[in-house]
Amino acid sequence: MKKNSQTEPSDGVLTNRMDTEGTEFQELQAILLNKSRDRSKIRTRNIELLALRYQMEDYLESEEQDIKFPGEFLKQYLKTLAISQKKFADYINLSPSNLSKLINGERPVNYDLAIIFGKLFNNEPMLWIEIQIRNEFKKIIKEKHKKYNNYSLNDLIA
Repeated sequence: MKKNSQTEPSDGVLTNRMDTEGTEFQELQAILLNKSRDRSKIRTRNIELLALRYQMEDYLESEEQDIKFPGEFLKQYLKTLAISQKKFADYINLSPSNLSKLINGERPVNYDLAIIFGKLFNNEPMLWIEIQIRNEFKKIIKEKHKKYNNYSLNDLIA
């Protein structure tokens, strides 16, 4: 058995920099590019939908101060799937104007819509609701932060 000339780190951490100029790297890059080109349209779409779901989950876990309405994510889903807002509104029995308000953050996602979105886009309905709740919570804290700063346990028990 031939011994590998390169030694692997004992703790499993890669310590050497990758040579991005070498032929091995370029060959690997070509293989990955060809694999992505060979991917079916359905597979590509499913990967894009999964990426959107991860963006939603990341948004919930982030400390990001900017508010992203559930409608912004819905708009990305419709764009990815090349579905018009009118067609989507008709399909879920929602008026186009109400869908537009939802997308623009003027209307909240309710439980019924969250279940529909979850079923259509293969994600948890609570994901949509949690984004809605997070945004409402952040909005209230931002608008009334002075009011809430008046509350103190030390003042209460003094």
